[in-house]
Amino acid sequence: MNNNYQVMPDLTADEYAELKADIKERGVMIPIEFDEFGNVLDGYHRLQICEELGIKDYPKVIRAGMTETEKMTHARKLNLARRHLTTTQKQQLIREQLKETPEKSDRQIAKDLGVDNKTVTNQREKLEVTEEIPQLNKTTGADGKERPRKVNRKPVSVFNPSKREEKALTNPNVVERMQESDVNVLTASKQIQREEKSELKAFHLENEISEDKCRLFVADIRNGLSEIESESIDFIITDPPYSKEYLPLFGDLSRLASRVLKPKGSLIVMSGQSYFPDVIEQLNQYMTYHWCLSYLTPGGQSPQLFQKRVNSFWKPVLWYVKGEYQGDYIGDVLKSPVNDNDKQYHEWGQSLGGMNDIIERFTYPDNIILDPFLGGGTTGVASIIKGRKFIGTDIQAKNVEISKVRIWEEYKKCLK
Repeated sequence: MNNNYQVMPDLTADEYAELKADIKERGVMIPIEFDEFGNVLDGYHRLQICEELGIKDYPKVIRAGMTETEKMTHARKLNLARRHLTTTQKQQLIREQLKETPEKSDRQIAKDLGVDNKTVTNQREKLEVTEEIPQLNKTTGADGKERPRKVNRKPVSVFNPSKREEKALTNPNVVERMQESDVNVLTASKQIQREEKSELKAFHLENEISEDKCRLFVADIRNGLSEIESESIDFIITDPPYSKEYLPLFGDLSRLASRVLKPKGSLIVMSGQSYFPDVIEQLNQYMTYHWCLSYLTPGGQSPQLFQKRVNSFWKPVLWYVKGEYQGDYIGDVLKSPVNDNDKQYHEWGQSLGGMNDIIERFTYPDNIILDPFLGGGTTGVASIIKGRKFIGTDIQAKNVEISKVRIWEEYKKCLK
């Protein structure tokens, strides 16, 4: 089998076994790509597994008329878009492309690979320093025209820098941004941080939801959910029932969180206000209080509490941590879209738009999120369509079945 265009190292034995098991169960979900001569451009491991399993009928695509350079570029682009690569692995793919086509402009290479042009520029300069590629005075753009390259940058000076500025200046990307954009050190630092965070938040949805991405089952939180491994969950995001008879469930939730959350993991739990002091008392049993956020519920979804003579337009979202929180800064006002109180799937259902806000603020792609009060599956939908992994449990089998269907239907909408 020809693997001239396999740009990444072989899968580990565990990764290969996991892929093989998935193909055996569901078949090949992503087409294997060939050139017109039968050489594999993408899907070398999938094809190898098909041969081992005796699978001959699998989806495939033939890419004809590509040059050798275009084939390698195509293979790198697919890997950068699909595989969960480390920063070092991404940089390596970009460096290989630069070595192969140093005459192309940074913007053109960035477009070919689907990455940021500043990342390409950074890797080019490193290769020029080590003389792995020549330092060119001109590069060629997409239109085939040669243009001068701006290589020499003026040094920057910061007089009487603060401690924050001194720290920021140790980041070469910050200095480079100051040279390119004529901005001050703190502005450059904030821009770089936003871009890096945006890159970390980026995700890609596959054609199917694999079992390791979404797991739903019937279980009672009061029994401890032994099906979930200890210290395996990044976030618990949930909305337990608020009535007085359910207050002990918040204590069960606290005990569960202390066991299954990873160190520094977070428990994000919605609460009513009628028994708010009791809720806090229950949650304090096993977890460390961090903050209380305001979740705004504007419009017709706001409840009228007759016994308290209150129209409530917000609800508390309690944030507890396991150990010491060391993550991102989080704004403490969350918001549901107006009149977005969705009761279609469960009588206590929450706004999908509001849950999207919570998922996006707190979590990152491939974080594992648990909701032990699954209900109509709102947390699961928001998690899966944002590229997170999700585990959901509920005491009622019908809620699990409703959520399974709902999550898949919402996921399919995102693929269109």
